[in-house]
Amino acid sequence: MMNLIQRFLSKDRSNKSQIRKNFRTNFFALPEHQWITENCNRAHFDKLFSHLPANLLLDLMTSSHVVFVPSSQIREQRNLGVVSNAIVVFPEFQALLSSDKKAAVAYLAHEIAFLLLELDGVTGESVMAEVAADKFVADLGLTFELEELLLMLDESLEKRVRLTYLTAHHFKDL
Repeated sequence: MMNLIQRFLSKDRSNKSQIRKNFRTNFFALPEHQWITENCNRAHFDKLFSHLPANLLLDLMTSSHVVFVPSSQIREQRNLGVVSNAIVVFPEFQALLSSDKKAAVAYLAHEIAFLLLELDGVTGESVMAEVAADKFVADLGLTFELEELLLMLDESLEKRVRLTYLTAHHFKDL
């Protein structure tokens, strides 16, 4: 299975805290993200940024240009400027992002993973793409948050496969 996180890891720690600080400043300054500062628990985004590799944040800030856009505003924002990658946030996930549930950060990381999969040319929403995105979230150290997120989802075969993978590969050493 593809390891999404591996290519962004680096032993050079010289300017990682500055990259994180710059990313946070730029991210929350975007007009597309005004809804986050007004309606969401910003701590979820801050936790995500603290878990993502600095090189990935640099890529998201300089070349991939990612924004999170509420589904209700997607028609209004047809012209997203230099942004090439919009993650659409549907109402049920907007509610999650407004809550104190730890699953919210897993949701955000999962969406970033899907963006990376798309940038790598992986298309479709197959169960294996979901599992690859889940692996990315778990590799970030957000396994328990991911489990909470998966348990919140409606019952389905896909949910069971994802929980089975998570249990088999990430909870085996506990």
